[in-house]
Amino acid sequence: MQRFLVSNIADRRHKAIYKDLGEGAIFDLSPSQHGWNEFSSVAVDDSIYVINKNLNVVLHYKVTKVLDGIKLDESTDLADKVLSSEGGNIRVVFGVPVNRVDMEYPTFVRKNGVKSTKINPATSQMLQGFNCAKF
Repeated sequence: MQRFLVSNIADRRHKAIYKDLGEGAIFDLSPSQHGWNEFSSVAVDDSIYVINKNLNVVLHYKVTKVLDGIKLDESTDLADKVLSSEGGNIRVVFGVPVNRVDMEYPTFVRKNGVKSTKINPATSQMLQGFNCAKF
């Protein structure tokens, strides 16, 4: 089982965007975004921890479903509407909460040894562009 830390500090509403594809959408990413190499290996039964808009890791999720090739409507600034479940390049992971973490993300990063080129190793602070790290 793999573990991943992802950043949703922009408070993207994954559950609402992907509700027609299933319940419990956790995170999405495309190949052009930093962290894709790690995120592209997420599989069912893996664990995902999400940094929320308040810069906290609140929940540990177990992945229950992974969908690839989702096409979003990019005519909107937020690309927050599914056009098709085929023909796109978005990967979406769905899951269920397993337990509460309730920890500020730098503390979580230090305690779990999370490393990424987009995380400052001295401060455990995210750098611009951080999306996903496998640990």
